[in-house]
Amino acid sequence: MIDSIRLNEWKRFLWAAIACFIIFAAVEIGPLIFSISNGDLNTKVIAKETAENRASVFAEKLSGLQVKSAKAVHQTDKVINGYLSKHELIKDYSDKYDQSFPTDTYQVELKFDEGGTGFVYVHMQSEKIVAWNFILEGQSFSDAELNKEVPVFLAGQSLDAQSFKEQELLGNGGWHGEAPAGYTIEEALLSIHIKGQNINGQNVITKYKPAFIAPADYIQYVKKQDKLAGFLTGFGYMFMSFVLFVLAIIYAVLYRKFTSFKFGIILTIVYFITYIIMNLNVLDGIRASLGETELASQTVMFTAIFTVLLTIPMAGSIYISMIAGDGLWKAQERALWPRFGQKGYGNHVWRSVGLAYLFAIILFATQSVIFILLKLTIGTWDTTDATQSPYNMGILWLMPVLAWAAAISEEAVFRFFGIGLFRKWFKNTFAAALLPTLFWALGHVMYPFYPSSTRLIELMIIGLMFSFIFVRYGFITSMFTHAIFNSVAVGLSLLTIGTAPNIISAIFFSVLPVIIAFVLKYFSHKKEKKPSVTTTPPLEQL
Repeated sequence: MIDSIRLNEWKRFLWAAIACFIIFAAVEIGPLIFSISNGDLNTKVIAKETAENRASVFAEKLSGLQVKSAKAVHQTDKVINGYLSKHELIKDYSDKYDQSFPTDTYQVELKFDEGGTGFVYVHMQSEKIVAWNFILEGQSFSDAELNKEVPVFLAGQSLDAQSFKEQELLGNGGWHGEAPAGYTIEEALLSIHIKGQNINGQNVITKYKPAFIAPADYIQYVKKQDKLAGFLTGFGYMFMSFVLFVLAIIYAVLYRKFTSFKFGIILTIVYFITYIIMNLNVLDGIRASLGETELASQTVMFTAIFTVLLTIPMAGSIYISMIAGDGLWKAQERALWPRFGQKGYGNHVWRSVGLAYLFAIILFATQSVIFILLKLTIGTWDTTDATQSPYNMGILWLMPVLAWAAAISEEAVFRFFGIGLFRKWFKNTFAAALLPTLFWALGHVMYPFYPSSTRLIELMIIGLMFSFIFVRYGFITSMFTHAIFNSVAVGLSLLTIGTAPNIISAIFFSVLPVIIAFVLKYFSHKKEKKPSVTTTPPLEQL
């Protein structure tokens, strides 16, 4: 009989989960509902197709050229959004400037029949055209024409050319103005770029790009933090993941007598499918991260092909980590991942999923408290990232799929194999959990939080909690907890956005672990004929 999870084990964590749910509801859910209800968080976003049509009509009217194709993505100004978040100016900016200078827009890339490319920026709520840049063949405005046309154009945008503190002619038909009177938010100043060309005998303003620019010291700080995060991710996560892959191959061979190479095949296939779906689903985010480039389609296509090819060795890494982890733990007389069909397997899975929901609630509250403490101590703030935007998902309701790709891969590599390996080396479970948790945490430091140490600190704590769950209750429990934690987090975003498919998806993926556990329990009970398996020595805690 598998004895790693007792019948009433869930009772040990029930009251903690209830208390944590109250904390999470008060800190996260309550304020979210309040923001939506009073209009601070506007979730009524126009469809991409609407933005594409609006941009096409505008471009054809302005340029006199016929639009051949249009592609919309969500674009966001990561730097100014971070600056506003850091100084708690988001609401002030939204009230004063959002209608004319939104920091989040639909960037619509246009291709013209006659050749050339255009980028039109559409307000995500009002459909207003707020900026554009056409890359076309044509005679650029002379300085005299700019001096004549720019003031008239700016007046049409409710701006006075004489109010700009700085103006300069850039040559090649370009004009730049900065800091018009009355257009500031803290130390951020409005900057406008304009370009004029003669298209088919008609004078056209082919570029109008207004944007608030954060102070130079803030921009420099963000660049340094991003560079540091890139280094930590590259060395601490990617390189060390490769090292773990190599070690997994070695230990899978060395400990093959304790395991079977048939082990983990199904989960590897699930990971392979979900990872491909996840990455192909975020291609619009990659396109948005490229900004204004005429080679966006080719780059995205290359990325899609590369992602599919890269998934093969990554899936191999997950598979071999499960083999090596199973061998290592069994060699240490620990059965942290029982086989389907073993006596008690069905009950083990069913009790695992029950505990997993309680643990997920505890983790949510812990994470919220950590962020509050980090904000009070090191001044943590967050910002936006086009690559992670739900509006850049190809199929939005498939967004929760990433929960399972992350849960399977990260629990297999960093918990099942990583802790097993370092426990073999260090002879101490807590010490064994530190390094793989560090490697795992470093894989998340490029998320849009500043300082870049924010997620490292947060995930070291969260990661050690996952490690406790894994060591005490096994791989299935930690994987379910991870999947539930991610699924609910993504599900909240889908619920915020609304629409029936998103709401159904959020609910379905949040309860999917229960469905999986029930099916495994049902079919396992029919097959449980093998000898009983016990976990010896008894599971210790970290």
